[in-house]
Amino acid sequence: MAPAQTPEDRPFEQTVVGSSLSAFVINVGPYKLLRKLDEGGMGEVYLAEDTRLGRKVALKMLLAQFTQDEDRVRRFMREAKAASALNHPNIITIFEIGEANGRHYLTTEFIEGETLRKRMATPLTISQVLDIGLQITKALSSAHSSGIIHRDMKPENVMVRPDGLVKILDFGIAKLVEKTETPPAADLEQQDTILKSDQKPKPSELTVEGMVLGTVSYMSPEQVRGERIDARTDIFSVGIMLYEMISGKSPFVGRTLADKVALILSHEPPPLTESRPDTPDRLQAIVSKALRKDRGSRYQDIAEFHNELAELKQDLEFEQKLEKSGQSTHQSRLITIETRAPIRRWLKAIMVGVAAIILLSAAGLYWRWHRSAVLTEKDSVVLADFANSTGDPVFDDALKQGLATSLQQSPFLNILSDSKVAATLRLMGRPPDQHITGDVARELCQRAYSKAVIAGSIASLGSHYVVGLNAIDCQTGDSLAREQAQAESKEGVLTALNEAATKFRERLGESLSTIKRYDTPVTEATTTSLEALKAFSTGRKIAFTKGDAASIPYYEKAIELDPNFALVYGNLAVAYGHLGQSIRASENARKAFELGQHISEREKYRIIAFYQKYGPGDLEKSNQTCEQWEQAYPREALSHIMEADNYSMMGQWEKAFQEAQQSVSLEPDNGYGYSNEAWSLFALNRPDEVKATVERALAHQLDSYFLRLALYQYAFLKGDQTTMKQELSWGTGRSGEEDWLLSAQSDTEAYFGRLAKAREFSERAIDSAKHADAKETAALWQANAALREVEFGNAGTGKERALAALALSTGRRVTVLVALALARAGDIAGAQRLADSLERDFPESLVTQFYWLPSIHAAIELHNNNAARTVEMLETAEPYELGQCQPLQVGMMYPTYIRGLAFLSARQGAEAAREFQKIIDGRGVVLNFPVGALARLGLARAYAMMGDSAKAKAAYQDFLGLWKDADADLPILKQARTEYAQLS
Repeated sequence: MAPAQTPEDRPFEQTVVGSSLSAFVINVGPYKLLRKLDEGGMGEVYLAEDTRLGRKVALKMLLAQFTQDEDRVRRFMREAKAASALNHPNIITIFEIGEANGRHYLTTEFIEGETLRKRMATPLTISQVLDIGLQITKALSSAHSSGIIHRDMKPENVMVRPDGLVKILDFGIAKLVEKTETPPAADLEQQDTILKSDQKPKPSELTVEGMVLGTVSYMSPEQVRGERIDARTDIFSVGIMLYEMISGKSPFVGRTLADKVALILSHEPPPLTESRPDTPDRLQAIVSKALRKDRGSRYQDIAEFHNELAELKQDLEFEQKLEKSGQSTHQSRLITIETRAPIRRWLKAIMVGVAAIILLSAAGLYWRWHRSAVLTEKDSVVLADFANSTGDPVFDDALKQGLATSLQQSPFLNILSDSKVAATLRLMGRPPDQHITGDVARELCQRAYSKAVIAGSIASLGSHYVVGLNAIDCQTGDSLAREQAQAESKEGVLTALNEAATKFRERLGESLSTIKRYDTPVTEATTTSLEALKAFSTGRKIAFTKGDAASIPYYEKAIELDPNFALVYGNLAVAYGHLGQSIRASENARKAFELGQHISEREKYRIIAFYQKYGPGDLEKSNQTCEQWEQAYPREALSHIMEADNYSMMGQWEKAFQEAQQSVSLEPDNGYGYSNEAWSLFALNRPDEVKATVERALAHQLDSYFLRLALYQYAFLKGDQTTMKQELSWGTGRSGEEDWLLSAQSDTEAYFGRLAKAREFSERAIDSAKHADAKETAALWQANAALREVEFGNAGTGKERALAALALSTGRRVTVLVALALARAGDIAGAQRLADSLERDFPESLVTQFYWLPSIHAAIELHNNNAARTVEMLETAEPYELGQCQPLQVGMMYPTYIRGLAFLSARQGAEAAREFQKIIDGRGVVLNFPVGALARLGLARAYAMMGDSAKAKAAYQDFLGLWKDADADLPILKQARTEYAQLS
């Protein structure tokens, strides 16, 4: 008789009761299964927890009967790997492909929301249909360009989040059971029987073995015939989904599977207007074209399908605006739709004399637009400096900044970024602040593979001014488009510039609908003060060439000249945020937000996202705004940079890494993208890739303290003292930057127990920050040193330094460290007072509410010898404890450390060992933060408590070896040596 199997022997034999797993379910590799979400003919989907990163994932697993089919497994792995390369906001992210106990699985992000099927239970407006359709076609365009066809598009494979973001599911697996042969009749009958036995369709309606993959109701004719398929099959499926979203019913309704197949092959669905009278004629035409039986007559490219939907949506929105402003629907259609019609349609209309006057006027608009369509959305352009012949220096830089603000509103125009301009100038052997005029502008344009140079000019005619704009082909030197406007006075120059820019956008090929939608006047989007605009422009230029700290005086000058200049407050918020000064960042972000009516649509996204991050600290809302920003301006890298930073603070490092990569691909000359990528690689335990990432940034001649810090930490992990000294030396004398490296060195000294040297470097960091007028950053280094003193056993000294930090600044980042230091030092009243203020002042701050306050409260309970309550207080911190909660290093893992101490206090050695081991394994997270060293002592104590003297001795030796050169008088070191001697 075979021995009884334990749960460990049968990890995949789950018994499902409802949606819950049986009590003996265990891990699949590093993933803990929580509950079953779905199942189909080929596999099962579970909600699972990644035990390494503490995040929820969806885990998809092949059924056991397919594990021995080498062809299926090989195709599954190949296609899943291909799908994992997709990186798009509307496509589900694949985290990992793996195998455990002979079963193949993959994990993806877990999406909160509802399927499109469920969303369709409530009738959708035409606008909602178009919005969903645009996101679906945009995602498929990205997939198709990567050579991946979905093959099973249906409402069940589309998730809609509460914020409206659409996510397409099941890439890669879609090809898993595809067959090229026609399904046998027996198989059709078999599935027909299955469908009859369950009148309600399964959420994962997969075909039986031997059939073509996909749900029959959404298959293209060539798919049901078993022919070789291409991307046009997805277009047909999306056409069916659009039909359903609009009408509320399927275009091919049959009682049996065979009926459905016959209808797909030969039946034309009823017009949408029969069930939805408000369906626009053009939408009916778009859906009909997508559903043509002959694939050669359908849209040949998903991008073409997407563009048709996008143009219709723009036209409808513009039509609504015109109706609100008093113009008729008929007039709006003439302006938006008819102007895009082929010219022969106009000639024919004119010949038959239908609405001759209106049509002739509209035809004139068409010809003007058509002749001027000199650019496409793929063409980038270089903004040259204005040629100023007035002799008035106030126009220098100010007009270029005003023009940039006006043109950058356009989703159509692709203005070469400041970072790309600076990088290209460096490659040309020129300084990054070189004036861009004449031959320099054309060479820069050619080097950057841009299409044209946009050159501006201003000249005076008596008291009048003439502003001119000229688009010059950078290859031939020919003029592509021109525009000019006059101003009666100096005060009217910015208004004239805006007038010229608006007409210029039309000449360059932008549609009237987007010009109307995104055309905030320059004086509203920036300022009416030329002097303030000049100061702002200079500050931006300085930021790209000399760093954030150097740009601040120019921004402050701009605000002095115009206190209502919203853009400047936004840039100050960014600069102070990068420099770790949260109070100033928050103040400026709030001011920019309050002045939000004085900015363009494009800048509104940036300012709102920054305010949500630096003001209330709501990172999730900030990310939602970033996603909307990306929808409106898909070429914008800054939104991805901010998302990466937000995700890193939340401890969601995979997402942070993906957003960082996306930002680098969009703007490879922006150092912050590389920095985010590097820190994410640390946290993902891929340190060897960090150096290559930073070197790529340096190859683009990007250099800053956050890139140097990454190299410093990489050298720390490698034990490379020489490189660490080189990076520390790099920061010498760099105001606003050297203090970061000095503080990093203080952590390194403390990591090895050299507290006296750590104090020395902390003092140097504090002095350097004060000298740079960065009091909050100075206080941060002081608070960091205070917490270190307490953890090393110097409670009195730690408390003194904590209060000194608070005297310098009451910023949120400073306050949380001071509160924690006071709690660990036993000043419970002081810690509780600060915790109460944090809870009151930052109710929406994710990091405060879910990382720091639980840690502070837990430290208080730990001091009160309430171990169970300590652990309980830290439950809410679990999903975020890997996060970058302070701008000191990747993460501090304080919730984990305090939880380990609590288990030691409760004499639960095994549980304590588990927590301390997490910190040791997370070396890429804690880096050189001293908790990484102290965790080794905690582990030694846990093993001793468990009675495992061999492991305890090894752990003590590990810690004492690390601290072999430590200061001999440290209380925690003395105690550790005593414990080790007793153990020996």
